[in-house]
Amino acid sequence: MELGESTVDRISNVPANAIEQILTLLPIKDAARTSILSRNWRHHWRSIPQLVFDGSFAPPLPSTEPYLLDEKKVMMDIYEALLLHDGPVTKFELSIPGFREDCPRICKLIPHVGSKGVHELALRFSKGQTKLPSSLFTACSHLTVLKLQHCSVGAPSSFVGFRKLVVLELEHVIMPEDFLQKLQPECPLLQELRVLYCSRQEYKLNVPSLKVLFIKSSGSGCNITIQHAPVLSVLSLTDGWTSKNWLALFASLPELRQLTFAIHSLKFSAEGNVPYKLPTILYQLKVLEVSRLLLDNLPQAQVLICLIMSSPNLQKLSIRLGTNNAQPSSEVMGSLQELLEAEERHGICCLQHLEEFNVQDSQGRQVELDLVRFVLATAPQLRMISIKRAVSLSADKVLGFLNELVSYKRISKDAEVKYV
Repeated sequence: MELGESTVDRISNVPANAIEQILTLLPIKDAARTSILSRNWRHHWRSIPQLVFDGSFAPPLPSTEPYLLDEKKVMMDIYEALLLHDGPVTKFELSIPGFREDCPRICKLIPHVGSKGVHELALRFSKGQTKLPSSLFTACSHLTVLKLQHCSVGAPSSFVGFRKLVVLELEHVIMPEDFLQKLQPECPLLQELRVLYCSRQEYKLNVPSLKVLFIKSSGSGCNITIQHAPVLSVLSLTDGWTSKNWLALFASLPELRQLTFAIHSLKFSAEGNVPYKLPTILYQLKVLEVSRLLLDNLPQAQVLICLIMSSPNLQKLSIRLGTNNAQPSSEVMGSLQELLEAEERHGICCLQHLEEFNVQDSQGRQVELDLVRFVLATAPQLRMISIKRAVSLSADKVLGFLNELVSYKRISKDAEVKYV
């Protein structure tokens, strides 16, 4: 290009659909600043369909406090942005760290956002329990995604449901005992439910459309009953949960593909009768992740064996061992040994499709070696065994563990063992 030759104003000639895509990727304050680029850009930010007010929108004031905000100014800026906005809002997110729980101005935003036909709504407060207004349930009928954090909710009697809701995420939410029970039949399209550290102590789930379920509680004794979830494929039950009938819980999920749970939460009868297999085989299960497993605990070891034997198409098995100074009982050692011998004697391979086996917080015990030997001897498709030792394990213990580990027969020629 010759010096002095006129140049094309590429900024002004950007197509409108491209401008919208660019603005959607920017923080809202930066999107508003693009008005100075050219006349063609001036008012485009006012119609972007996604409004996200997060930490980039309201940085903290200089202070020794962890997070100090000029809340009045922040709310005025949000109101101004909403008043200037002249298009539909498909996504609205408010997740500014530092909002106080007694900020009633936030609640006044909901009816206005609902009137713009919002589909995805996220209200995340950093502390406290902000009480959300009933307008959340009456003015936002088009929601497909709802995410709430650190608040309290209660549906009014006039609530007719979120008929289009697909994803519901509740974290540190206080709700009435019957809230989820009433909500379920009013959300016929619900596919993903995450309930984390909430106030409820019992969950009875009857959601035919549900595909993903995550439940985690900060307390103990949070009872889970899955009455009907025929297409559930991902189930995660970690700290603070239990089930009055864990056999029925796992055996009533024919489409389950990924199961993650903390085994220490299971409750066993006095007889401790753990079957060799579940009543219903988990043919679709591909990933099994078990945490806080005590291999010196006979019922827990038997549950692990039961799930392995009930999952013929398992591809990935991960266990995180719990800490316990007790030595594995002869019954535990015997159960694993009998299983291994039965596999070898009858040529049965329950891990026909297993490709990856992970062990975390290894204590270097013989019962762990027996489990590794079992996997190596029965998984013809195995590609990787990864064992991460506990930090407290002594050098002598590590050396003894490795000496025995390298002597084990591997049915898979491609199996690699990593010990770190």
